[in-house]
Amino acid sequence: MTKNLLLKFITGAAQESEKRAVLEWIGKNPDNLRYFTGLKNLWVYNNMPQSLATLEEMKAATRITDKYSRNSRYSHDKIDLSDSTGGVNIKKSSFNRYIILAAASVAILLTVNILQFIKNRSLTIETQVPVIALSDIPFEHKHTLYTNNGVKGFVELPDGSKVWLNSATTLTYPDRFQGATREVMVAGEALFEVVKDSLKPMIVNTNRDFKIEVLGTKFNVRTYENDYEAQTTLISGSINLIREIKKGERVIIAQLKPTESFVIRDKNAPVLIKQIDTTKQMAWKQGLLIFESTPMDEVIKKLERWHGTQFIIEDYDILKTRLTANFRSESIVQIMEMIKFCTPIEYTIKENIVTLNKKS
Repeated sequence: MTKNLLLKFITGAAQESEKRAVLEWIGKNPDNLRYFTGLKNLWVYNNMPQSLATLEEMKAATRITDKYSRNSRYSHDKIDLSDSTGGVNIKKSSFNRYIILAAASVAILLTVNILQFIKNRSLTIETQVPVIALSDIPFEHKHTLYTNNGVKGFVELPDGSKVWLNSATTLTYPDRFQGATREVMVAGEALFEVVKDSLKPMIVNTNRDFKIEVLGTKFNVRTYENDYEAQTTLISGSINLIREIKKGERVIIAQLKPTESFVIRDKNAPVLIKQIDTTKQMAWKQGLLIFESTPMDEVIKKLERWHGTQFIIEDYDILKTRLTANFRSESIVQIMEMIKFCTPIEYTIKENIVTLNKKS
């Protein structure tokens, strides 16, 4: 089965005979269904009236393992949403373009139709190969979703929880949640809307020295490796921040209430910030970049993530500068012109590399 034919099926461009061939192929093996689902859920949202990409756009955007069935039963596949060669290429001038995974109604309807077809054809399929229920997919099979600089993402987890990913963020999650908890791993920045399940809390592991225990809530977490601090902000519900002392033993280091935020610095105690403006914490999801007396080194980090640009600093005195400004859909040139206008910084841009210097 070729990826081109699967894409034709997904976009509705396939002929009846091709649709039949795809459905037969999907029904032969649960790996085929998983591969198709992964391919189906990769959409390009590229400033279009509708969020569904055309066939050609999907071809350009798709970067999923070509031979899914090669993976072992306990494999760990990675979906790379990078904007490098072979990945997703998104124009950096617009912040509200998303790579959508596990997308909503059309994707769900398509899956339901396929599963109904498989159900109706189960007797025929069973004579060819054993039919394995979706619930039999092993927990150990995990997905890693990565959004590169200049790219944002969305994924719906197996329990229906929703996660929005900011640029340069990695999320790892299983095919389905088993056991007493729902465990995922995040590094970067993400907004979680967790489906409530009092008997099965979600544990969000981070790349810092803490985890987040959730029953059902909405919160934002930021844990970039190259940031001085990590921050967790609660929008609604309640969460526990926990630290593992040793394997099997943990301690709750903080309990958050809505509008509260914890800033965690390396090797230091967390700092509670009460009554934080949560709309500003979630502004990145709406494509809004907010700086409020932000040190220039933090400004540079954010611009690198948002625009996929590289910065070179010629005069480190400029790092003493702070910036207060809001940006929505401005290009990197427009942003740098504004910074040049209101700070003692000048710049040059060549081949996506921004060189910063102090005004003479």
